[in-house]
Amino acid sequence: MLDLMDIDPTRKRILLHDPQRGIILLTDFSGTHLETMKKRGDNRDSYGMYPWTPAQFLENGHFFLIGFKGYQEFGPDGRLARATPFSSQDVPGFSGRAAADNPAASHGSKYIFRGITAWGQHTKAEPEYYENFQLLATLNPDSGKLHRFLHLANESLFRNGQAYDVTEMIPSFALRGDSLYVTVGTDPNLYLYHLDDTSSPIAVHKMEHSLFFPGQGKAPAEADVRGIALDASAGRTRSLALVDTLLLACYHPGFDPLDRERYQNLEGNYAEFMAEMERKYTDRLLIMNLGGKRLADIEIPSQLDYRQLLYRDGELWFLSRFNKEQEEDFVKLYKVNLAIKN
Repeated sequence: MLDLMDIDPTRKRILLHDPQRGIILLTDFSGTHLETMKKRGDNRDSYGMYPWTPAQFLENGHFFLIGFKGYQEFGPDGRLARATPFSSQDVPGFSGRAAADNPAASHGSKYIFRGITAWGQHTKAEPEYYENFQLLATLNPDSGKLHRFLHLANESLFRNGQAYDVTEMIPSFALRGDSLYVTVGTDPNLYLYHLDDTSSPIAVHKMEHSLFFPGQGKAPAEADVRGIALDASAGRTRSLALVDTLLLACYHPGFDPLDRERYQNLEGNYAEFMAEMERKYTDRLLIMNLGGKRLADIEIPSQLDYRQLLYRDGELWFLSRFNKEQEEDFVKLYKVNLAIKN
């Protein structure tokens, strides 16, 4: 299984990641493997256990990523061209995902990226956990200085006194100049911040999904504070992308109350039940203007991945969806036209 990391339409180059083997693949648009780079491990030119961000192309044809070793830049042959370790030894153990739905965004002299940790001083059963939870981080590739920022807004679903797993709190963001657009997992809101002051959002919009059932969390006394669970019944935004003056949110609507109760009290075959839910509740694409107003809400075509999309040089690309029925040793990339009719 391969994840899409980045596309360079000018050079006709694609970066893919094999998370099982820790390999970065560089291919051309015809599918020819140009480089196969083993990057997991302790070698100087490896990214460690796993990268925090996908590898992304730079203007000079190199690519960079952020991970346990800080900022790393590689040439197209996979050789390490530049490495900037973190300036502090006190580095959080961020979760990572080397795929297109988890990009780093350049802003001035820094990169912004997802910066969440599953564990901290407080447990998910305590209000302090949500008061101190931070969503994003910045890294200066010259100095190695890391800075975490962006607490949960007062309007956040996660301020309701219930206990939530971090799997329901995964943020997605899009950057346009100094404007930062943020969604947070099962929270149905779209938050707009100005990067000069991210202490509170300048606007909060409830996204106009066709269908959306947020996670309900658990009573704090019932939460397993030593484990991490996945509530498959909770609706959630999986990725957020900026396409010119449009915001594209890939989301799963979650299960309605009756199906949620069936899920929570399931006695039958889990795989059969989830297959039924997958047919009933399909992944969708919510298209909004920059003010959060819905322009369209469509079912994502079955051949497209439900969250791995990229917009590069005026072109929208989707990775093919993983084939559960038949093992395949290839992936496809689709260039997609987006047309909104009044």
